[in-house]
Amino acid sequence: MKDNKNILILGDIFLDVFEDTKFEKISPEKPVQVLTLVKKIELLGGAANVANNIKKIGGSPFLISKLSNNSTSKKIQKLLRKNRINYKLFFDNKYSSPEKRRIVSEDHQFLRVDTEKIILLNKKHEKEILNFIKKNISKFEILILSDYAKGFLNANLIKAAISLFNKNKKIIITDPKNSNIKIYKGSNFICPNSFELNQSLKFYNLKANNRNVQKLIKLTNSKAYIVTKGSEGLILYSRKKKEIYIPQKNVKIYDVTGAGDSFISFLSYLIVSKIDIINSIKFANFACSKIVQKKYTSYLDLNEFRSLIENYCFLENLNFEKKIQLWKLAKLKIGVANGCFDIIHSGHLHLFEKAKLNCDKLIILINSDKSIKKLKGNHRPIIKLSERKKFLKMIKCIDEVIPFDEDTPIKNLIKIEPDILFKGSDYKKAEVVGFNFLTQNKKKVKIIKKYKNFSTSKLIIS
Repeated sequence: MKDNKNILILGDIFLDVFEDTKFEKISPEKPVQVLTLVKKIELLGGAANVANNIKKIGGSPFLISKLSNNSTSKKIQKLLRKNRINYKLFFDNKYSSPEKRRIVSEDHQFLRVDTEKIILLNKKHEKEILNFIKKNISKFEILILSDYAKGFLNANLIKAAISLFNKNKKIIITDPKNSNIKIYKGSNFICPNSFELNQSLKFYNLKANNRNVQKLIKLTNSKAYIVTKGSEGLILYSRKKKEIYIPQKNVKIYDVTGAGDSFISFLSYLIVSKIDIINSIKFANFACSKIVQKKYTSYLDLNEFRSLIENYCFLENLNFEKKIQLWKLAKLKIGVANGCFDIIHSGHLHLFEKAKLNCDKLIILINSDKSIKKLKGNHRPIIKLSERKKFLKMIKCIDEVIPFDEDTPIKNLIKIEPDILFKGSDYKKAEVVGFNFLTQNKKKVKIIKKYKNFSTSKLIIS
């Protein structure tokens, strides 16, 4: 657990089984279909699916749960190891290793068989779990309570775990199943679906309206309720007594299995990565539109996550700072080149093209008119900033153009902290502004061999 942004997940885990079948005939015994098994798929379910979703997009989950010591348990552990998920499991043959078996025909689920029994966590295991959390609390930034009401998350464990994270000023996000919402008191964000919310309101004899959701927020001392509504999107209820409705992208829904797990995974990963709550919620909702188009219990791979980040930045028209945050979260390699770029010529295009081959996102830091006058004299720039920016933005390999007023771009370089800084070969690495800062932070400076002997000054003189 080297990453200081580890996400601790406490919750029920189970094996999701999908049996793809083919229709053969109608049984002569009874008027029912006879199916033959084509393919059997076994996947991580419940809190293990939450962990897997976080892991696949680059996060660091740590999972704690309980199981019986049986063949289903061994399959779950094998899948956890295969997906490189760190975990700590507690075994007792009195416990259950839940299995949800789904029969699928022609890509449609028509039957589910659950094998499980609800057994409460024993006191010995409860104590061991809390001791482990106390000992390792500094390694975790956020707690997810993934409650499937299978007996692992008892009231004592929930209360003590929330207390430990509250005392250490860390975030708690809860996916609740218990209608007695008080047991989750102290959670920062509570994320029920609309059915679970209505069950909680009924438990307290409250009607479904904003005013009464505010009562639940006060009962739990939470910052907000985030209520998922499937194809209808979600509603954020905050202490400010404002409802924020976030619609779902209009897509063809294929399979909603585990979509709630995916939502809480994306939400938690963005929050722990210091993305603001509104963008965290909106992106989690946006990403789930991709999840429900997939078969079975699903996740995003890193390339899909990157693609969604790029689409989200474009669709939401995010500012530069937010884009940088999200690009870094998606582990996109960020490159920077800087200069006056007064008259765009072949040498500049060569620099941009070669730079883009070495990064995912290319940012151009461009001197403002004021900055150029100070460096080059009152006769420059030839082309005003607004026009220079317009030209640069027309170049396909450039992703952002950011002007600066100072003599050098060092403030911007410190702010962006790119993975790589590009400069033409009329500079030596050590002479490049930002070289010391970047190399000290294990970033790179790359010198690109100049294309012929182009320069704006020579073009002007000639």
